[in-house]
Amino acid sequence: MIHERIETHSNMMDPHVDTDEIVDRYVRHQLAPDQQQAFEDHFFGCEECFDKVQDAERFRSGILDASARLLLKDDSLPVGARRAWTMWALAATACASVVLAAVSGWLYFEQLPTLRNELAQTAGRLDAERQAREATARAVSAADAPEGNVALVMLQASRAADAATSTVLAPDAKRLILWIEVGTSTFRSFRLEVTTPDGRRIASIDRLEKGPYGALSVSLPADTLPAGTLRITLSGQDPPPGTLVGDYQLQIQKR
Repeated sequence: MIHERIETHSNMMDPHVDTDEIVDRYVRHQLAPDQQQAFEDHFFGCEECFDKVQDAERFRSGILDASARLLLKDDSLPVGARRAWTMWALAATACASVVLAAVSGWLYFEQLPTLRNELAQTAGRLDAERQAREATARAVSAADAPEGNVALVMLQASRAADAATSTVLAPDAKRLILWIEVGTSTFRSFRLEVTTPDGRRIASIDRLEKGPYGALSVSLPADTLPAGTLRITLSGQDPPPGTLVGDYQLQIQKR
């Protein structure tokens, strides 16, 4: 029995008795009360056993501290408790893996295609806006550039087709200037409209005022003017009510 082994060691009858098992059971509190009392009576008088107990206690404290820090599991726990803890840890890990897989699948199959489509649409809009800005910049630059041989037409009020004013626009023409003699009028401002024979409006300009020579001048983009006969109407605008002041026919020819 262990008590007899402890007494034998204490009486130095066998100085080579291995007490490691006894020390291990002692620090684990696995000795019976009488065995624990006997071992304590012994190791307080035995320097070798006392050192072993101190070393075992320090080792056990280190294990418990590591377990508390989740670095190791305390192997002093009952087998059933360790097994239950292990099963719980495995179950939690499995659940986390399933959730992670579900979230990953949802992102891959549901969200990523949507995000790709939105990104493609955004990229398309940005590219269209960039092209529009570049086109606008080119148009502004072209409009600001000096232009020679600008077509100028002095309109004569008449509804007769054979009395239509004619002009020829070159392929590279950018503007067409209309000059309209108003003469004496009670209106301070006027409205001008350009339409096709079928009534489609090409241009509309408000708040036209007479210049120093008593005439109105209007500049129209050449690329908006189709070849053929256009109708140009001039109405008084201020003071109201507005009334028709002039009706003109303009024959456009393009080279």
